[in-house]
Amino acid sequence: MFFLSIPQAWHLVGTWSEQLPNESNLIGMGQTELMMTLHSIFVPLLLVISYYIFNRLNKNESKKIKG
Repeated sequence: MFFLSIPQAWHLVGTWSEQLPNESNLIGMGQTELMMTLHSIFVPLLLVISYYIFNRLNKNESKKIKG
């Protein structure tokens, strides 16, 4: 019930709403840190998915060749 109080807690002086960084940097990371984080997540994921698809297609091709 604290968040239903009037005035709302997120509008009070000294709460987190006044401590937000500027709008261009809401996550607190620079451009380089953000790109490194995204690459460290998505590049391995892309490699694993590609490896899985490659093996699956390779097994299907070997079944067609055998008979």
